[in-house]
Amino acid sequence: MLHNEARELLVKGYLKTHKAKEIAAAFSVSEPTVYRLAQQKRETGSVALRVNQRGRKRLLDDEDIARINQTIQEQPDITIHELVEKLQLHAGDETVRRAVINLGYSLKKKMIHASEQERPRCAGKTQAVERVRFKP
Repeated sequence: MLHNEARELLVKGYLKTHKAKEIAAAFSVSEPTVYRLAQQKRETGSVALRVNQRGRKRLLDDEDIARINQTIQEQPDITIHELVEKLQLHAGDETVRRAVINLGYSLKKKMIHASEQERPRCAGKTQAVERVRFKP
């Protein structure tokens, strides 16, 4: 991999001579590298390494994070899955969970108290289970 100064020299040499094979041999690179760097210089005006374009891109941008924060403040007991559906985020539950934790929130399970449960505590007498014995 060439550093930025060598890239500049390579492109300058190519633009003066237009002999890609000789330039490639002098800098110990392939001919396509010479052409690619010359094209990059034409298109962007620079042959510097493009280090800011490396790696995986973020799924949630700053606007999504702000919307998540606002929604949690409005509805503190919302679940992660409900957040994804309500805000129509194009990210998985785990990605949103990490974003919520990075915002400083902790994840807690909602405890259902007896008064909140929808089933009756004792619907009636418990039925005895009959034991059936099979004779061999």
